[in-house]
Amino acid sequence: MLQVKELTVHYGKALAVERVSLNVKEGEFVAVIGPNGAGKTTLFKTISSVIKPSSGEIYFEGKRIDTLPPHEVARLGIAHCPERRRLASRMTVMENLELGAYLRNDKEGIAEDLNYIFELFPVLKERKNQKAGTLSGGEQQMLAIGRALMANPRLLMMDEPSVGLAPLMKERIFEAIEEIKRERKVTILISEQDASLVLPMSDRAYVMETGKIRMEGRGKELMDNDYVKVTYLGL
Repeated sequence: MLQVKELTVHYGKALAVERVSLNVKEGEFVAVIGPNGAGKTTLFKTISSVIKPSSGEIYFEGKRIDTLPPHEVARLGIAHCPERRRLASRMTVMENLELGAYLRNDKEGIAEDLNYIFELFPVLKERKNQKAGTLSGGEQQMLAIGRALMANPRLLMMDEPSVGLAPLMKERIFEAIEEIKRERKVTILISEQDASLVLPMSDRAYVMETGKIRMEGRGKELMDNDYVKVTYLGL
């Protein structure tokens, strides 16, 4: 479904991502783990076409997308739930969710997805008329995921969904992500620093460090890797 080929990205003269290649098959849950500053967010922004690569190519369902504007990438079915939420803080919860469906015109499908999100995150229904900026960090993360789901994506990209959250809220968010994986059958690409949360549920995973892919494998295989155990699992 998604192919990233020899991707290199610079910020000015600074090298952020170097010759990264990865792929995601339809229906997979694929993780990119690595420390802060590894290049994960840059990689995701480049896939969404928010950032343009210095070299390399990105394909979605056989169509090259790194040359497209961001709204055209979204129209193809890629939804990006960004790091630190990036909500419209002065808009209400409901308005943010409606914003996620701005490319859709299937009213029944939109209503069904809205009901699903309210079942997944009941607090959003309770606070649907509340300004997004007044929500807690965990509630804002729920809203960001809900907004992305409202696009009815074929590929859902989630960048660091646990960042800045307390341990109990991290668990709650990942329980919801696992439910989305199980019930929605959407293909998921997720970046995460907390490998202990994401590796057990990953079909495959990549380890990214200093802008490069250092290793890849099945989620459970990487959990048994000595380097991953010491560096990312604290074992």
